Amino acid sequence: MPTPTLPDIDHILNAIRAEAKARGATGRVGAYSTAISGGTVHMASFGLPRLDVRHVADFLALPLDEFITEAYRQLLGREPDASGLANYQRYMLRGRFTRVEVLGLLWLSPEGRRRGNRVPGLALAFFLAVFYRLPLAGPVAAFAARALRLPAHWQDRSHLESASLASGAWMKR
Repeated sequence: MPTPTLPDIDHILNAIRAEAKARGATGRVGAYSTAISGGTVHMASFGLPRLDVRHVADFLALPLDEFITEAYRQLLGREPDASGLANYQRYMLRGRFTRVEVLGLLWLSPEGRRRGNRVPGLALAFFLAVFYRLPLAGPVAAFAARALRLPAHWQDRSHLESASLASGAWMKR
């Protein structure tokens, strides 16, 4: 039986580097293509188009730093300040907030209420995310949401997100 041939990772990375250079991107392409500066993690886009985020579920697919930046853009209409970006990253990396909770906090902040921007699906998702934090009732509701196979943004994602962020898997994108 012939052994399967695996793609050459160096060949793939060189092709990605060439494509990024052709698009005029600057940065490093590799297994860890992040640059850590000042405690804040910045992912390189390498000339790829920005994702079009229209619903709360779309935020779940974004890398951590892009998620926070896009949340600020959508809900507050501005780029995040360095302290806000670092604080939300730290809270999420420690498992204190989930993505839906961060969205809800930005939405309900005084600046967010003044702007009045809405993300479809956020109100119910935020209510459920806060409800899942309640003792006794929260875990029962989380189990029911999983059993009913509700959409991902309506389920309790706190354990999933904290495990994913703690593993460092988000840095390997």
